[in-house]
Amino acid sequence: MDLDRLKLDRKLKGCPECGHTVDYKGLGEYYCPGCKKIVYDDYGKVRVFIEEYPAANINQVAEGTGVDKSTIKEMVREGKFVIRGATNSLT
Repeated sequence: MDLDRLKLDRKLKGCPECGHTVDYKGLGEYYCPGCKKIVYDDYGKVRVFIEEYPAANINQVAEGTGVDKSTIKEMVREGKFVIRGATNSLT
């Protein structure tokens, strides 16, 4: 699977709460007109968590967001985040 396809797969297609089509607002955030909620893709979940807990390490981010460590590590490799404990080697 190529990297561009992997990036597209992270986007939400429907609301995880009600299944309604969601409107992309930016930075991993979506609005659901069906249930009137803000929902997040993996990027958005990690972004919001890091904003609230800037000193969190990769294990804490994974546990707090439910996003797999491998997905978070890929985001770090892509330069989207700098996370304590996620070095260049990401071991």
